[in-house]
Amino acid sequence: MTGATAKLPKLQIPKDEEAQRRIEEASELARDGDLKAAQKILKEAIASGLFPKPLQREVLAWWSAGQYDLLKDVPKVTPQTVANPERSVAKNEDDEMEAQVVKIMKERQMSRKEACQYIDEGGLEMEQMRAEMNAPMDQAFEDMKNKGPPQWFIDSMTKVQEEAKAKEEGYTAGSENPEAPAGAPMALGPAGAPVALGPS
Repeated sequence: MTGATAKLPKLQIPKDEEAQRRIEEASELARDGDLKAAQKILKEAIASGLFPKPLQREVLAWWSAGQYDLLKDVPKVTPQTVANPERSVAKNEDDEMEAQVVKIMKERQMSRKEACQYIDEGGLEMEQMRAEMNAPMDQAFEDMKNKGPPQWFIDSMTKVQEEAKAKEEGYTAGSENPEAPAGAPMALGPAGAPVALGPS
């Protein structure tokens, strides 16, 4: 699906050939601009019980978005699917699951076991939800990463580096300890004869 059709409601098209034929006929009329006749066909199909009323709203939403080919994703009914519909549905689900596992394995460099665990834990649903949600902060962070650090940060880091370099140069060019004041070294105590402890 493209971005425009991603927000449209999911179509619950019935598997009945007659219902699909009616939807296709109504869609052709809508594409040609005859919405009144197209809606009439949908209402008649609902009245006859071919499909439920919510489907009419879904179809109208797709038509209003300019999407008239509603049956392109619907699997065609074949003699094999008529004979064993559960098997064909299960096979389609297995094929979709296998495709998802392979996709995750390739994209994330995961083993098959890790990819299956990721899917079972809801990783794909979370990705889909994040993609559908409006995430302005994600875009802001991406912009910040692309632009690099702000100028004030670069200036302050340059200043700190220059001060450290000046301090280091002062240390190597001057005395052994640049922070000690110049002059005679101070002793810890008064110089002279040792004082005896105790009575004399």
